[in-house]
Amino acid sequence: MSTGGKEYTVSVEKLTFGGAGLAHIDGQAVFIPGAVPGQTVEIRILKNKGKYLESRLLKVVKRAVNEVQPRCQHFHDCGGCTWQNLPYNKQIEYKEEIVRETLEHVTPVSEELRRQLPGRVLKIIPSPQVFHYRNKLEMSFGYETMRSEEQNGKRIYFDENPSIGFHQPGRWETVLPVTECHLYDEQIGLLLQDVKRFMHETNLPVYNPKTHKGILRTLLLRRGVQTGEQMIGFIVKARKKELEPLFQHFMRFGGRSGLASLMVIENHGLNDKPEQPKIHTLIGQPSIKERLFDLEFDISPFSFFQTNTLGAEKLYQAIAQGADISQRDTVLDAYCGMGTIGQYLARFCDKVVGIESHPSAIEDALKSAGRNRVGNISFYKGRTEQVLHNQLKPGGKYHFSVIVVDPPRAGLHPKAREAILEHSPEKIVYVSCNTATCARDMGEFLNAGYELRSVQPVDLFPHTAHIETVSVLQKK
Repeated sequence: MSTGGKEYTVSVEKLTFGGAGLAHIDGQAVFIPGAVPGQTVEIRILKNKGKYLESRLLKVVKRAVNEVQPRCQHFHDCGGCTWQNLPYNKQIEYKEEIVRETLEHVTPVSEELRRQLPGRVLKIIPSPQVFHYRNKLEMSFGYETMRSEEQNGKRIYFDENPSIGFHQPGRWETVLPVTECHLYDEQIGLLLQDVKRFMHETNLPVYNPKTHKGILRTLLLRRGVQTGEQMIGFIVKARKKELEPLFQHFMRFGGRSGLASLMVIENHGLNDKPEQPKIHTLIGQPSIKERLFDLEFDISPFSFFQTNTLGAEKLYQAIAQGADISQRDTVLDAYCGMGTIGQYLARFCDKVVGIESHPSAIEDALKSAGRNRVGNISFYKGRTEQVLHNQLKPGGKYHFSVIVVDPPRAGLHPKAREAILEHSPEKIVYVSCNTATCARDMGEFLNAGYELRSVQPVDLFPHTAHIETVSVLQKK
């Protein structure tokens, strides 16, 4: 058995769930983040986990035959892209195969049934845009280096090289300054140049995560791809009283960039994401508009909205096609966010009921449903498992013939799975961004008398290992 610290030269066989390359040493699987099939690589073993080894890529000895030059100069350092060195047709081929393998190896059903599941996977739907597909950018203000010294028994940190960029994996205290990114909408890149000039001109102090001093923390940029409206939020550590003298700086920035929405957002917590943000709208509205099909949505800074607008339309068409709903159906849209899936499905069925636990998402859903004149949709606030056991219990106001779920990466709460089965819908449509937790949850439905009709992979995140799937389960 291989032990930590040893170095090996291995051939990478394939890609695995999560994006790492796979090789073997004396029959033992070794996972290599950053490696792609066909490469010969030098690696160092980090941990021996018994069934498998974790490793670090040291050097590519021989490139893969189909490897391409990454478009971005930051590819090897940033960590935002996993597969930019693979041609796009190979990326989606690997993603489709990963879905098949995950279903076959992870789904907790009999071996005989597990062997049948890969055959239910349809050809992956590619992203309409391979580059510049993201409508949202979050970046951190920070320091390229974090120098410190011991003085009188205290650790003193020096603020050097203020910058804006991304935290590299495992290095939360510094930022990697980026001059380009090929995942984000090209207009967002132009805004970023403005932000860098703004930093230079105003010299506002950048937040230091070690000392918790400084003002500029994170930057949030959003763009309506179909509307052209742009938003920028400067997330800062300062209260209104301290900010008011600085508002003129931000106002000048907004005037130059022609924004539909410019905000300064207070964050006094330790996390980068503010838990109770106080938002000061300086220019325009506290939201921008975006369209999906003929539906219009208001997107506020922290709205739950698909980051690939054109890809989201492909995903929603796959949901409607898979669900195959009719005007007789009552559809439940669980974990509905701001109600985008439900509002799209409403045209095909009699009634849609959405459930969402996040209060601001429910507010967004109610507003947009009113504006879009979707009259056959209603929303319940709360956790899916609680609402289905209480306000919407089986035998009550609605009989759901189709239940659509789009849970977070952790998958369905066990009580939510139980509640869905109690409602006994004809079809369960499971929209997932994590094939492993989806396979786990589907196992329970398959063992309870449902069969898997189809799994449609959709690529919303080119150059990354993220895969979206739409699985359709039908009652036997």
